[in-house]
Amino acid sequence: MDNQLPKSLMILLAVLQGIALTLLYRSLEAATWPAADPIWFTSLATFVISFPLLTLLAVEQGNIKKLLIYLLPFCLLLSLLGAYIGSEHYPLAFIDNDWLTATFVMTSLVASFKALMYIQQFIDKEAIHYAQLFKLSWRNFLLFIECWLFVLIFWGILNLGAALFDALDIEFFTTLLRKEWFWIPTITLAFAFASIVFRSLLNAEQSIATLLQVLIKFLLPVLTIVSFGFLATLPFAGLEKLWQTGRGTSLVLWLQLLTLFFINTVYQQASLQRPYNVVLHRLIIIGVGLLPIYSLIAAYGLWLRVDQYGLSVARCWAILMCFLLACFSFGYLVGIIKKRDAWLEVQNKVNIGMGLIVLVSMLLVNSPLLNFQRIASDSQIARLNDGKVTLEEFDYNYFASNLGRQGYLAMQDLKAQIKNSHPEQVTIIERMYVNTDFKTAEKSTTLSEFIAHSVFWPEQEVFSDELIEAVFNSMHFSNWAPLHSYSFYFVAIDLNNDEQLDYVFIDETNDFTNAKLWSHNGSKWQQYYMTTDNPDQIKWLKSLINANDISVEQPQYNHLRVGDAVFKVTNEIEN
Repeated sequence: MDNQLPKSLMILLAVLQGIALTLLYRSLEAATWPAADPIWFTSLATFVISFPLLTLLAVEQGNIKKLLIYLLPFCLLLSLLGAYIGSEHYPLAFIDNDWLTATFVMTSLVASFKALMYIQQFIDKEAIHYAQLFKLSWRNFLLFIECWLFVLIFWGILNLGAALFDALDIEFFTTLLRKEWFWIPTITLAFAFASIVFRSLLNAEQSIATLLQVLIKFLLPVLTIVSFGFLATLPFAGLEKLWQTGRGTSLVLWLQLLTLFFINTVYQQASLQRPYNVVLHRLIIIGVGLLPIYSLIAAYGLWLRVDQYGLSVARCWAILMCFLLACFSFGYLVGIIKKRDAWLEVQNKVNIGMGLIVLVSMLLVNSPLLNFQRIASDSQIARLNDGKVTLEEFDYNYFASNLGRQGYLAMQDLKAQIKNSHPEQVTIIERMYVNTDFKTAEKSTTLSEFIAHSVFWPEQEVFSDELIEAVFNSMHFSNWAPLHSYSFYFVAIDLNNDEQLDYVFIDETNDFTNAKLWSHNGSKWQQYYMTTDNPDQIKWLKSLINANDISVEQPQYNHLRVGDAVFKVTNEIEN
């Protein structure tokens, strides 16, 4: 194997990757192109990471050309999908869609490992068989983990050495480790070196895989017994208790996923393989035959949730997982019914076909064809249009925090529709999307902007300039909490029946409503915290203030004073 590895090519590829990643990192730090354009940056970063990494895991002296024929188009496709994911970050000033990027990374890893094992089979020109695909998948995965483990240990040793030299007041090595032109190429070269070393060890990955398979072989009967116990008690306990946990569907899917994984780890050699005695073998076969029941339970639970609350990104993922696991489970059941003990012949065909379906699914979820954020947005808006939820009950925050660009576009359309009829909801939407871009966002809010953004009751002239300025100075605006994410109210009213006006300042956001009492102590304005009781979750006091719906309410209980300690009764109930 050592002589079959094109070491020079692998090292050269690592050097080029290190240079490219260094340039991308510098553009990210300087906020210049391509980092300033998420479409180009995500696309380029995807290709620069995926192509060298997959090549290092699979390249051999005799397959370079064949590998490139298959691998290059796949990595270009990943890069194209990365460009689409980057487009889902626009407009940059209003959207934080990092969760979508994280999802893209995870699904791309799954798709890459799936694609790589099929590509390796095509290159070898062997008949595609699940046992070989299984062997390749374990080999590639373990090799990937071993290489990164080596990189982490190597980097840890470098930092340990730098710390030791720091103790001697020699800071050269610490400074060097902070330079991107040093640490990025160092990591890529370390990964390439590790891949050469571990791929030269013929039986390293196979030995680890065998050890894990032995452990899973002992765990599979335990998992099967747990599955039987769950199904046996379910008719008596009922599905309602399962749904009351709030994660019943996910638990069922996890049990099904683990069972399928363990089954495919143990049963993946010859069609007549018997890794257990007859009793355990029959027990496990029965467990496999019952797996479709979990698909039906999960599908029913998802149907209930979607019917009640509509689609969300999490439910879209759950539906996809339920579908994929159901295909495996029903495929195995058909094999058991037709072939009985020879059902592994059907398992082989099911796994090969489903592997391709999983690969395609992981690619489609990063494309416009299966954009879960768009699907969830359309579903929630449809529920609103159908009257299943009112504008007051609608979860606006979900669109801003979970649906990225698709949520932003949907909220802009909704805002235009209700602009004249529901000003409170319009304000809620406007507060959600504030300019958080460090280049274009307001660097500092001026006093005049603060006054123009505030509501004064009964009128602004009642409040002194010194008080308004003191309140303004107490606020802390930033790019993450800009002026337009708040609503401000100045209220002048006699709260203690002393025939003198008291001044209350209220700041309101979509998440909270705070109030402070301001009074002059003879030398300066002082603020005092006021508790807020807002049972109806009012998020737009402006309409009530403009309607003069303001009054003073006497407390039900006076305060209790013991010496200088004061005790106040609130409306909160202690459980």
